Amino acid sequence: MKKDRGFTLLVSIVTTSMLIIVSFVVVNVALKQIILARDSAESQFAFYAADSGTECAIYWDLKDSTLSAFDPSTASTISCSGQSLSSTSPNVPTIPSQPTLVGGGGSNRTSIFSVNYSKGCAIVRVTKNIDGTTQVDSRGYNTCDTSSQHRFERGVTLSY
Repeated sequence: MKKDRGFTLLVSIVTTSMLIIVSFVVVNVALKQIILARDSAESQFAFYAADSGTECAIYWDLKDSTLSAFDPSTASTISCSGQSLSSTSPNVPTIPSQPTLVGGGGSNRTSIFSVNYSKGCAIVRVTKNIDGTTQVDSRGYNTCDTSSQHRFERGVTLSY
């Protein structure tokens, strides 16, 4: 009988250890899922900002059938998401920052502007090519803070 002493204690310790390990694995998976869900939502905000910036650029490019708001020969003022944007608007928050340019660039055929939204912002570049085509490149961000560790960027590029 003395040989069997402690066997029950050994089985209970092994069983408890296995349960603790399984619990840690489940908690680890759950935490990763929470982080993934949060990041997914932030990524969507960045995409929505990029898409909204693209839609604004297309609207102002095609609104007037005779002259685009982004024509290099004439400076313009546009309105996106209730914000008036022109060459006198604050600098675009790129690194390094660039002045806002909406049309009137002369030999510089690329307009650039930024639009702030409640959840993020977009930096939009509109290039009016010499051959008559237009390229819109919109980069959306979930936060406008360029130093944020959790800044997501999503982009939409159109050519027409």
